[in-house]
Amino acid sequence: MTHESRQQLKQVFLRTLIQEPDNLEALMRALETSLPAHRPGAEVLDDLAGCFQSARNALRQGMLPAGFSISRLMVALSGIARKRNIDADLFYSTLIEKAVVDGESEDVHRAVHKQSTKEKILDAALEVFSEKGFHLATVDEIADQAGVGKGTLYRYFANKETLFNELVKLRLAELERNATAVLDGQDDVLTMIAKYLRVYFAFFDRNQHLYRLIAQERLDFGEHVQDLYFKKVMRRIHALKKKTYEASQQGILKEVDFQTVFYGVMGFVHGVIQKWLARDCSYSLVEELPGVIEVLFYGFVKKRVNLTKEGDKDGCSCNAGQDR
Repeated sequence: MTHESRQQLKQVFLRTLIQEPDNLEALMRALETSLPAHRPGAEVLDDLAGCFQSARNALRQGMLPAGFSISRLMVALSGIARKRNIDADLFYSTLIEKAVVDGESEDVHRAVHKQSTKEKILDAALEVFSEKGFHLATVDEIADQAGVGKGTLYRYFANKETLFNELVKLRLAELERNATAVLDGQDDVLTMIAKYLRVYFAFFDRNQHLYRLIAQERLDFGEHVQDLYFKKVMRRIHALKKKTYEASQQGILKEVDFQTVFYGVMGFVHGVIQKWLARDCSYSLVEELPGVIEVLFYGFVKKRVNLTKEGDKDGCSCNAGQDR
């Protein structure tokens, strides 16, 4: 039987089933008559499995009554298989396997479609949010930019704030993964910091819109966005803290408060990124890395100097840097 003949067989079977869903006996007689008498058992089994799958799809699509019994259909089809000397175990295992495999394929297709639609919405939201800001951006604009209906957007995100939070969280997940690979490594602390900063700069070099969005909305959302941001960035920071402590015990680093230094360094780093943004990102952010590492590791003062505060008789010694 050719492919066209098989398709025609399934179409006739399905049309008859839809017209008379309660008359399975008559349907089976018609199906048995349609199958050539000397058709090989393996091909008959494939035809029966195809008819079974067509019935399942019709039931899912509402083309059959809600009370239609798939199990009754399976038993009826097994009667034809028995007459064609097809082993019962082989028959049922084939139908079950086809149902599972086809079901998984449909689930994967739906998941890919949903993921694709969701990504379109997220990409559109990033563009609109970064251009207009959270408060001025509208769901209608984001939906239009994504090429989806407003109702479709709401199936994925309950409201604009949920969309914003999900956008920041998912985009920063990439930074977290890359940073984790560095922080879980076996490098010495200075190499680890240099690699971490390279990952950080390279990430925002590729995600300019995301940084603009975070920088802008931190002013509006305050601690809320800050929390989303630093939870992702600092999740693995304890590894760096441990390395820093070990280096201070070895005399490589000064004994300083880790949190103070970390936030101070990140403030400096973000100041450098702000300068880059102010220059319209006209060069690669990674080009700033050598200068940043130079200042962080060795400072920018060549020699120790004594600074006298006005009104302070004793003055103070400032170890801002030292000769190398």
